[in-house]
Amino acid sequence: MKDLIPGWVAVTTGMLLLTTALVLGLPPVAIAQDVETPVARASSLELFFDVYGITRSSYVDTVQSRELVEEALQGMLQSLDPNSVLLTPEELENLQIQLEGSFEGVGITLGQRDNWLTVISPLEGTPAYRAGMKAGDRIIEIDGVSTEGITTTGAVSFIRGPGGTIVNLTVQRPGMDEPIVFPIERDVIDFPSVSASFLVEPTIGYVRLSRFSEESAREVYDAVSELRNLGAEKMILDIRGNSGGLMLPSIDVADIFLPAGAVVVTTRGQAVGEYTYRTRRGVLFEGDLVLLVDGGSASSSEILAGALQDQNAATLIGSRTFGKGSVQSLSDLGEYPGLGHYGVKLTTARYYTPNGNSIDRTLRDDFMTSDADEVWGIIPDIVIEPDSFGVALVAELEIDGHFFHFAVAYTLENEIALDFWPDEALFQEFREFLDSEEIEYTDEEFADSHFYIERALLREIALREWPMSRYYEVTAPHDESIIQAIQVLMED
Repeated sequence: MKDLIPGWVAVTTGMLLLTTALVLGLPPVAIAQDVETPVARASSLELFFDVYGITRSSYVDTVQSRELVEEALQGMLQSLDPNSVLLTPEELENLQIQLEGSFEGVGITLGQRDNWLTVISPLEGTPAYRAGMKAGDRIIEIDGVSTEGITTTGAVSFIRGPGGTIVNLTVQRPGMDEPIVFPIERDVIDFPSVSASFLVEPTIGYVRLSRFSEESAREVYDAVSELRNLGAEKMILDIRGNSGGLMLPSIDVADIFLPAGAVVVTTRGQAVGEYTYRTRRGVLFEGDLVLLVDGGSASSSEILAGALQDQNAATLIGSRTFGKGSVQSLSDLGEYPGLGHYGVKLTTARYYTPNGNSIDRTLRDDFMTSDADEVWGIIPDIVIEPDSFGVALVAELEIDGHFFHFAVAYTLENEIALDFWPDEALFQEFREFLDSEEIEYTDEEFADSHFYIERALLREIALREWPMSRYYEVTAPHDESIIQAIQVLMED
């Protein structure tokens, strides 16, 4: 599909521009007028260094210069808005990996369980998956060095490395007395934007877009083209829970469904001025479209949703989106000897939908108050409110990892069929597990939480054995938003 999806590459020197994560390519930055006097600016810097010096030399405990400066800079940026932050070397590296869509490593998702480094899941087809690592494996050593007390970020830095090199992971597996050593050869790990695509009906395709990265538009187009070849005349594009990423791929995705020259988004900021982004290629998929959104759809997702809604190119179904309508620029600060490679993510603009609406709530002082103006986010054409459940019970079960621990034990003892779904026998087994863990709850609380528990058990059990696409295929017939989308498309 080379040259079919336009490459929006307008470069701003020293910056990578973001929405939730990154927006590449606002027009060249203008210099904002500075009304502060040189004397005031110099005095402000003098004040900072005076306080730093006194703290460094006189505080009751020894403090490190790096920690003081990092915290001071974080405080300065966070006083502006929640999205402006200093990126430490570790955070900057992780952000770049997320945006590139691939990295060199072994392919495992890590977390902390009972204060130990634990495999949440191996990614299908990766070196860790092929080596036989399982969800629930507790990594106790990396190359012979104990992981006791290590952070997830620290562990990732040790496990990742150049392709072709070996990392030895020693794990303690539930149900086994002796540790297992996995020598795993690192490789390039792909992190796709489209996590599932299939036919939900003979003439209706479904595409799950989980995030926006450099390859998103190409992946969406390939998925749509494949489904069209299978007979899809109409499409469901699911961006629920997609918190954003690169901005320009969201414009490229819009270009698949909008005519040439259509306005997608306009950005405005005191330093960057105003710039309007339009489609270039014209409609590549001409069938009816439904876009699924929810409160987790943010930033780049909202750019796409706003464009498709304002241009009457899609029916939006779901719940109100997050309301993150600002743009951040990533400035690469380079290497600081003895400290590492830093970056700054700074809010530089708001964006506006084709109809001129600002959907942002994160830069407003009143957005958390009860009497705040409700004009934020994107409201779907068909609203489906999130399901309610026994919050107190399921919160306890999630926070303390009870779904996770039950699923680890269950998958060790049972084969998970490709048509698996939690049934009454599984619910009874889960209740017995909760009783053994001395979790207190009433029958009413359990009944009120039935829907959530059902989906949590499916998530934790099935995703240990299934590819992601199979998970979405199985849940689709039970998904209220997808059911509603099918009805809308069948009526057209």
